[in-house]
Amino acid sequence: MDIMDKLQILADSAKYDASCSSSGSSRRNRTNGIGATATSGICHSFGADGRCISLLKILFSNCCIYDCKYCINRCSNSVKRATFTPYEVADLTINFYKRNYIEGLFLSSAVIKSPDYTMEMLVKTVSILRDEYNFNGYIHCKTIPRMF
Repeated sequence: MDIMDKLQILADSAKYDASCSSSGSSRRNRTNGIGATATSGICHSFGADGRCISLLKILFSNCCIYDCKYCINRCSNSVKRATFTPYEVADLTINFYKRNYIEGLFLSSAVIKSPDYTMEMLVKTVSILRDEYNFNGYIHCKTIPRMF
């Protein structure tokens, strides 16, 4: 599966994570026009000063080991499944940022293998962005709790 297929699946799955006020639009470029929009993964939030901030809002994975009845990504639900690698998320974030599509990243995930493994993948992604790519933009990373 290519990165754009993953992006579409995991951005769509992320829309159920209540956090941002919108999730983009899908306006095509007209003949001789400039620009177009895409629905995959861009959402808008607001800073303390009221400024609108564009974020790449995605799940790391929607392949969940749990079967929570309220969740769209529960293991018994028949939805397309995908999982990014930490470098795929980091590369998407940097490329969207360089194109001025976003100012930051909103990253969450379904539980892959275990809560600890999932958090390792999310922390690795953030470490790549901060330490290897020197990304100083906004990152909102949801924590994955253990179920006792």
